[in-house]
Amino acid sequence: MSMLDEIEKFMIQTDTSINFRTINLGGRCLYIEGIKSVISFGTEEMDFQMKKFMLIVKGENLKIKYLDKDTCVIEGKIISVGEK
Repeated sequence: MSMLDEIEKFMIQTDTSINFRTINLGGRCLYIEGIKSVISFGTEEMDFQMKKFMLIVKGENLKIKYLDKDTCVIEGKIISVGEK
């Protein structure tokens, strides 16, 4: 079982339609789970297609450090994470 699954056990689930997770580690590293595809990536903005919306990460010196079929780790100065 993943660390996120363990944490989720302690949280109250109010919306079962959420099919993604993000963890921002001190504004220097962002973990994203539940990606359907990468729309665009650059050093100041990265866009990811999630199941029901697009996730937008803005920052400085952004780099994809890890990417697989539905998970991504971004390093750099994370300024904001939002959806569109």
